[in-house]
Amino acid sequence: MDAELRCNRLTCRKTLIDKAVVTTCSHIFCVDCANELFNASRLCPACETSLTEPDDVVVCSLHPTNDYKTSVLSGLSPSLIMEICSRALSFWQYQVHQENSFQQAVIRNLNDKQAQLQKQLDNVIREANGEISLLSNKVAELERDMELERRKVHELQDSSREREKEYQKLKAQYDKAKRKSLLAPNTAPAGQGVGGVNMFDRPPPQDDHNKGRAGVDIGAVIGGMDANGVQDPYLPN
Repeated sequence: MDAELRCNRLTCRKTLIDKAVVTTCSHIFCVDCANELFNASRLCPACETSLTEPDDVVVCSLHPTNDYKTSVLSGLSPSLIMEICSRALSFWQYQVHQENSFQQAVIRNLNDKQAQLQKQLDNVIREANGEISLLSNKVAELERDMELERRKVHELQDSSREREKEYQKLKAQYDKAKRKSLLAPNTAPAGQGVGGVNMFDRPPPQDDHNKGRAGVDIGAVIGGMDANGVQDPYLPN
């Protein structure tokens, strides 16, 4: 398959299909670019060669008819035909070489851009790895701090439970002592009466049988007891 011809104007690079404008300096352009460029000057826009002769710039058909193929070289000598064919082949060889050079330049440009992008990517990856490392260290440090805080919380919980046990124990002791203190006034020791008066500290009976203890009339008391049928425990039977 024959290679495709493209307009040699770098800003165009359109594939040539039907008609094209060919120059004697072995360049080819699309009709639109040729009308724009060659109307301003007779210089080749690709190599700046002066194109002053009438046949230096010609319009050719890229798909000629069979009649044109039959008549275009008819009547020419074989040597002239070979010269024309040789120049035509040189034109094609030059166009293929130019296209390869252009594609190589494009590839080099893309490779340079790729290398720059790769460097930028490497820098971004390096910075990202550095930030990830810092964040990992911070996360590890936070985890260590969290573990320490967790241990402190556990220690505080254990201490709180121990204090709660001690508090409950002291509270039980306090409640016991409180109950004991509340019950103590109602319980008198042996030999002690109500109000803390010791029965054995009672003063001895007086010699005067007509007077009772603490100014009480003993006779009246005994009389009352005899009237009620109660025997005085201090009197003999």
